[in-house]
Amino acid sequence: MKILTAILIFLFAIQIVYAQKMRSQKRDYKTTNVEQFHITVSPMADEEKDGILLNTYIMIPSYALQFVKVKEGFQSSFEVRIILLDEDGEQISTKLISQTLTAADYLETVSRTNWYYVDHTFSVQTKKYKVVCELFDLDTRNSGVKEKNVDLTQYRSDFALYPPMIMTQFKGSWQGGEKLLPSFNNEINFLQSFIPVHLSGKVAGNDYSIKLRLSDMKDEMIAQIDSTYKNSASYFMEKLEVPIENVRGLRVKLDVTLVQNGKTQKQQIELKIKRPGVSSFIRDINEAIDQMKYILTPEERKQLSKSHKNDKEALFYKFWKERDPSPETNENEIMDQYYVRVAYANEHFTSFLPGWRSDMGMIYILFGPPDDIERTFMSSNRNARHTWHYYRINRSFTFYDENGFGDFRLTTPYVFGRAW
Repeated sequence: MKILTAILIFLFAIQIVYAQKMRSQKRDYKTTNVEQFHITVSPMADEEKDGILLNTYIMIPSYALQFVKVKEGFQSSFEVRIILLDEDGEQISTKLISQTLTAADYLETVSRTNWYYVDHTFSVQTKKYKVVCELFDLDTRNSGVKEKNVDLTQYRSDFALYPPMIMTQFKGSWQGGEKLLPSFNNEINFLQSFIPVHLSGKVAGNDYSIKLRLSDMKDEMIAQIDSTYKNSASYFMEKLEVPIENVRGLRVKLDVTLVQNGKTQKQQIELKIKRPGVSSFIRDINEAIDQMKYILTPEERKQLSKSHKNDKEALFYKFWKERDPSPETNENEIMDQYYVRVAYANEHFTSFLPGWRSDMGMIYILFGPPDDIERTFMSSNRNARHTWHYYRINRSFTFYDENGFGDFRLTTPYVFGRAW
């Protein structure tokens, strides 16, 4: 009898632990718009201490927050926590910012051009770090976490060029109109006449030169700058403007070269060109056409299959223009949200296939974050079963990982429907 009792207690304890594990996994896995904030971490020369400043910039779009109705309009309260960790995961410093925002009307709460901006600077050494940023919505109790690994060991010499910082104009109702801020994902607007580029690094106390070369993806030059500067300090900070009137396409390359005393340092970054009605998450039109397959009508698929390669881009713009809910504006909100989901799928569901091609990716792109997630495991993580519940459409989708490699397949094939 004692043995039977002990067995029952043991099984009961396992059940409790398992239930706690499932709740934890379920909570961690579920996603909402709160994750759709942006973080950029950039090293910069420290004028006072002759060291390195690690600048952290966070942009929070209004649609990442939950606004509730109040007398003055709509209100959202949130916290931003920025944590600096060393390479062993030990916390070095932390910054907590609490804020409440008030919007005059509902459109302001969902605008894709309305942002709240947070920044914080850490004074650091030439080591490896991790910056962790958490956005916590005080109304929904949901949180999103993003991390950036930073390796500053490559800048230990007395001659170094830090990564260029591409600047652009952001506007928001909460911080006084337009501000010149770091461009997240190195995105620029094709209507800009030039690109503001902020450069810094370490040099000797004499003259140095900076060369900038802007080129397309075929390496054909668009613009260039070659300037020499007098210097007496052990660091430099320059702000240059690169003309972009002749830019075509959706991507260009910016090469930066620092030259002094026969030494050379180079940095290259890829810039995305933001064009009216085109999502900033699109890197390549041909790839974006493939990713659109979940919502194309049979007639549209036939048009694409019969069209010449050079005509497919025009068809792509035509299809999305027909879906644009506000054609009188420069933004296509439906396109932007679609490719936000594609980017999320690639980040979270990639295994043997790109995330957007997976079954989980397909359902996420079509229906967005599930309202609830149910996970079932056998004796281990192998043969896991996930069920996504969408209460708003009264549908559930079950995925099964037969081999335990994270390759979840729908148990029942889904035929594309009118999800958008």
